Amino acid sequence: MDKTREIILANIEKHSHFEEYFKILDIIKVNEFKNPDICIESCKALIEGISKTIIVNLDNTRTADNIDDDNLPKLFKESMNLLTDRCEDIEGDFIIRFSAIIQALGEIRNKRGDISHGRMAPKSIFSSHKLASTVKNMTESMLEYVLVHYFSIDFSTGKLIYDELEEYNNWLDDNTDFPIKKAKYSQLLYENDIDEYENRYNNDFLKTDDEETKKEEVVDEKPEVKEEPKKEEVKAEQQEKEIKKLVGTFDEESFWGDATNEKTEEFAETENLKIKELKKLITDFLFSEKKPLRDDVSNTMNEKPSLKERAKTIEALTGRIIAFADELKKQKLEE
Repeated sequence: MDKTREIILANIEKHSHFEEYFKILDIIKVNEFKNPDICIESCKALIEGISKTIIVNLDNTRTADNIDDDNLPKLFKESMNLLTDRCEDIEGDFIIRFSAIIQALGEIRNKRGDISHGRMAPKSIFSSHKLASTVKNMTESMLEYVLVHYFSIDFSTGKLIYDELEEYNNWLDDNTDFPIKKAKYSQLLYENDIDEYENRYNNDFLKTDDEETKKEEVVDEKPEVKEEPKKEEVKAEQQEKEIKKLVGTFDEESFWGDATNEKTEEFAETENLKIKELKKLITDFLFSEKKPLRDDVSNTMNEKPSLKERAKTIEALTGRIIAFADELKKQKLEE
């Protein structure tokens, strides 16, 4: 299943949850010849899991709690219909015809599977490794076609995904006086009014981070009264800044030598940052002398903080990156 793994890896940054399927891919590979029925059963599980993921991400009325676990052909057909609606160039009728093969695969798994349903011993029917290899190859060919189209969908302006926003959902439930105790307000809101769900996320939940940050920055001190400088002094100071800016133009090519590269790699490893994105951020900062944007700093991080901690964490990291960049520049000037 190398092609399937490669496609997922190529899109892992935007679809990190697909990394969970690597475990199943490993099981398929290990058991193709050793335990053919486990290989076949794992192929069925892989198709089922990816079908559910596609459904939940493309249909805001579906969640992990209301997906049919038992009817694989139905799940597959539903996921392919949703995918066809979002991808103009996918051959929907062609791919849906795989449902018959999917059904046969489910029947083989039910009769010969070694894990999910449990079986009596001794086992009476065994699949050959040739059948397992055929099922594996067909599964990979189908998933290659499906995943390439799924990953081509632009989710940047799409809906929020309920299962990926646990903190926000808990925040909604905790801050809403909802009369039905056995139901989750957040889930009902998501399924019935996605616009309001997104509106509260952007306008209420995310702003709690900014408000908390601002409260911490408030200092109970009397403002210092400063004397206004004379016009001549202001003009001279402005001219001095302009001269410094012209003289101190950042030279990217000469800056990134062996020493600065090595120190930056050490800093990136310590902070768990992406080296390429970090170098670009430092370059832009030293060139413009402007504080990096929050999104640009976030883009350097290998592991994103939780939504509640994001503002504080990124602000602190920004300070460390700026200090590090200034130190690199200072050391470069002293050479």
